[in-house]
Amino acid sequence: MNNANLQARKVNAIARGQGNAYPVYVERAKNAELWDVEGNRFIDFGTGIAVCNTGHSHPKVVAAVKAQLDNFSHTCVMVNP
Repeated sequence: MNNANLQARKVNAIARGQGNAYPVYVERAKNAELWDVEGNRFIDFGTGIAVCNTGHSHPKVVAAVKAQLDNFSHTCVMVNP
């Protein structure tokens, strides 16, 4: 898969109201860097809210997520917080 193929799949599968600024699909991220599915490397200037302070894949965050997954992976806060 490359960025163009993934963008075409997204356009066909997701409602038009949900857009994306760039048709670049991230394969992996570490600290403040991203690599797309084509192997291009980027500095993440548009970071997601969950990584603003720690960067991508911070070891303490990864450990906490893994520990949480041992208990449960998802619940809807509006149904059962």
